[in-house]
Amino acid sequence: MDNRKINEYIRQLEFELEPLPKKDRDHHIVEVKDHLLQSVNDGKSVEQVLKSFLPANELAKEIKAEFQQLYSASFSENRYQIKQKSSKKVWITVIVLIGIIFIAIFLAIAVFIGSLSGNPTDTNGIVEYEEIGN
Repeated sequence: MDNRKINEYIRQLEFELEPLPKKDRDHHIVEVKDHLLQSVNDGKSVEQVLKSFLPANELAKEIKAEFQQLYSASFSENRYQIKQKSSKKVWITVIVLIGIIFIAIFLAIAVFIGSLSGNPTDTNGIVEYEEIGN
């Protein structure tokens, strides 16, 4: 069995499907290659099989159009969910920032209160110290 023509067809199809994501491109290539080889194994000649298929560039156009249509439909269905996730991130960010501000205020108040009760104290330029007993 001469698979050179099939391999050539597959290489052309791969080239034409290059804009698709690798996972989708590989899926289509495997599917087409399996179908071509199965038809040859069923007794058809390579020429008959290739004639029954669209030329690689036309098949690629149809696959890309189908992919674009599926991608567009999927994108419009998921638009609300994407927006919802974004607003959730904004709320999380706001809550974290408010928490940081409250912690900073709490620390500032604690330092201020601590400085009121600590020694040494300054009264009109005279610093008083507590005597330490022996």
